[in-house]
Amino acid sequence: MAKRKAESATSEAKSTKKPTRQQTAPSISICVPSSVISSKNAYNLQQKTMIAYQIAKASLIYDVAEIIVLTELTTKQEGKGGQSEEEKKDISSSIGKKVVFDDNGENDIGSSAPVENPTDTELDENTDERVNDDKDDALLLASLLQFFITPPYLIKTMFLPRLNPKFGQVLPKFKYAFKLPKIPSLPFMQNNNVHEHFKEGIIIPRETPKIKSKTDKQKLVPSPHKVTVSKYVNIGESEAMKLDIAREVPVYSRVTIDVRNKTIVSAKQAYGINGHKLSFGYHVRMVNDNQFNKVFTNSPLSDGYSQTIFVNCDDYFDKWSKLVDESVPLFEKKGDANGNNDNLLIILGNYGTIQRNFQSDEAKSSIFEGLDNVLKLFDCRLDIPKGCRIEDATLIALTKLLQ
Repeated sequence: MAKRKAESATSEAKSTKKPTRQQTAPSISICVPSSVISSKNAYNLQQKTMIAYQIAKASLIYDVAEIIVLTELTTKQEGKGGQSEEEKKDISSSIGKKVVFDDNGENDIGSSAPVENPTDTELDENTDERVNDDKDDALLLASLLQFFITPPYLIKTMFLPRLNPKFGQVLPKFKYAFKLPKIPSLPFMQNNNVHEHFKEGIIIPRETPKIKSKTDKQKLVPSPHKVTVSKYVNIGESEAMKLDIAREVPVYSRVTIDVRNKTIVSAKQAYGINGHKLSFGYHVRMVNDNQFNKVFTNSPLSDGYSQTIFVNCDDYFDKWSKLVDESVPLFEKKGDANGNNDNLLIILGNYGTIQRNFQSDEAKSSIFEGLDNVLKLFDCRLDIPKGCRIEDATLIALTKLLQ
């Protein structure tokens, strides 16, 4: 009996540091079009990397829980500044009742899984030759945003080309991202030094067990069935850590590890804050150019977004501000009693870009039935200085919203 008591005493959980920083209310999600790093805004890979870095920094400073990358494809006519007939129409109707979405989807790239490429779509004959580059820009932007919240020792595992063939093109494009300093507002930094007891890791496959050969019973050969679950995790040390858990975890899952007790914990328990789907930092997902509705319907929140806010930016010649001002009411902060549980969605970009995606949605006739303009989807607008670039507007909007 005495021996059992001694064994149970040693098996008690070891104490760990507690985070001092807590989750910000309300929950913030932002949506940025992939055109933010297109050729019209960035001349080379270095500039594209810096733009993504700026968005990532602003999102981490203000505890953004989710970043949605909206794929934008540009045709020759639109690329030359052409306006569709729909965009030229004056909006005389009121905004009307808010459209509510409650569907669930699975096109995300949160911290627990690698980035997935959106579904390829057939392109028009008159499509600009830069279209494919613009589509690659969406994957690159989402990958860079995930890169900046991924520890260096996990990069090559998280972005394995065999997990996604597109990563063969993405990995070489991280060369400037590797040279940038770590963002000081990452969840584990300046938060009571919790990084001493908690680390980010990826479950890695253990060695495939050997079985007897069918032809030679004396010979052992690797099993044809690959191991898909494991208790081993890469946390950046010379040897993988074996977790003290009852059930094995699917390989290549991103996890937060309590290194003192060798267990998996939630990001919120370790760092005090987390993105949607309990991800480390913000959660990243992509929306295809012809599936604009999924900005709303694929929300990782069970209750969806309670309020949608439009920020008109990337409008250098002030083409759309009058239209937006007349159609969407100005944002007003709610009192603490009503605002703490809000799940806010902020969509950034100029009206022309967002309206174009709205019009090209394959499910527009069913999901957006009766709506002829994207501005009717927004509850309010947040005014910022005119002519701001999207990456600058991200920081300005979050500052105005949360201060």
